[in-house]
Amino acid sequence: MALFDFLLSDQMKREKIAKEIGLKTGLFVACPICRDVTEAPNHEAFREQTEVYVRTLLEKRDEQTRLFDNDETEMIRTIAEVGKKLPYNCMCHI
Repeated sequence: MALFDFLLSDQMKREKIAKEIGLKTGLFVACPICRDVTEAPNHEAFREQTEVYVRTLLEKRDEQTRLFDNDETEMIRTIAEVGKKLPYNCMCHI
């Protein structure tokens, strides 16, 4: 977590963690120019990898999972919701 994350609501923190997980697993990608995050073009190919990563975090009792009450379903649902809110694609590549 970052320095000023104490100012974020729990939902905002969950969404931030979900976005970080999506970036780590390839489900989301960051534009190298503007750093805007979008879903990967083939994001469905990374869904299973993301679920495995979430299970690994839960098994390790990673600190990030506490915001989700150590609930795998809640984490995966939040990641999916964050993906729906992301822009379709970045305008930097046009």
